[in-house]
Amino acid sequence: MKIAVIYNALNVCLLMTDGGTLSQSVEGGVRVSGAMMAALIVAGVVVLALLVVLYLAFKKIKRINSRLVAQRDEIECQKNLILVKNEQITDSINYARKIQDSILVPEAKIKRWMPNMFIYYKPKDIVSGDFYWFSRYESKYVITAIDCTGHGVPGAFLSMIGNTLLHEIVNIKHVFKPDQILAMLHTGITLALNQDSEDSGSEDGMDMSLCTVDARLNRFQFVGAKNSIYVVQGDKLKVLKANYYSVGGKSLRPGMKVEFTCYDFMYDENTSIYMFSDGYLDQYGGASNEKFNAQRFKELILANRTLPMDEQKEIITKTMEQWIGDRQQIDDFLVMGVKLSGLGKSEEKPSGMQKAIAG
Repeated sequence: MKIAVIYNALNVCLLMTDGGTLSQSVEGGVRVSGAMMAALIVAGVVVLALLVVLYLAFKKIKRINSRLVAQRDEIECQKNLILVKNEQITDSINYARKIQDSILVPEAKIKRWMPNMFIYYKPKDIVSGDFYWFSRYESKYVITAIDCTGHGVPGAFLSMIGNTLLHEIVNIKHVFKPDQILAMLHTGITLALNQDSEDSGSEDGMDMSLCTVDARLNRFQFVGAKNSIYVVQGDKLKVLKANYYSVGGKSLRPGMKVEFTCYDFMYDENTSIYMFSDGYLDQYGGASNEKFNAQRFKELILANRTLPMDEQKEIITKTMEQWIGDRQQIDDFLVMGVKLSGLGKSEEKPSGMQKAIAG
């Protein structure tokens, strides 16, 4: 409509010029040529057209700005909702951490029965897929380092299942032979996660090392599921290799008989064992941003083997801190060291229900 008005005004101006000969008297007799009059009118029309265009552009920008403000307000609202949800989730995970910590036997409590030992435990996230477990019954000790599938919440959930099953197998059924414990644990996890079903999508499991020590007989037994251990005697370090399959998961074919190879030998007062998950060895760092790896770990242990276990823990901790530098921790850390001398020297005398101390 507005463009049509402008067009009609322009046509009138052209007619008024009458071929450029039209003139007009203005108040004092000043004469203005028809061509100049037409030019002024055309200029006015152009200005008016520009004003119309600017007005329409302004209205469009205003509408766009209104939409942007509405979108901004919506984004801000969604952001606030996300912040609230994140806070709720973090609070829940922090509470889950308290529950997970409560199932771990405190290091100080284990030291009542294994005085020469340490535990270096550092989750990557708030909760951990790595955990350790300890139980004592009369002269027998069961200690294990476990790395569940993944880390964070999924791993922590699986650790709760593992803790419950170990309690039932060792503390209730009094099974102490490592290979039997792992076989029963494998069956328990498979049933708990319905992994015996063909349509089960769960492949979760545990890589672990488990040791049983009989302090009365100076007898040591070990079995591993993908996690080996190091045994130090004098200035020698020996690797006790683990079985190639995990506990739980689908590394074993359906119907395949579960058999774990078990090491069994006598120990003396100079024997120490080191159990660990793969997080420490696989951590990237150093000048070349490479894995810490097993060789460095062996050298670290051998170089400090004669030090008290508490000092070894401090060195292992500081070594990893220096190795990482300002990089991110990529997995949970769990390293345990035990010197198999002085077991059961606590003055506390267990009796009845106190005979079993478990994680």
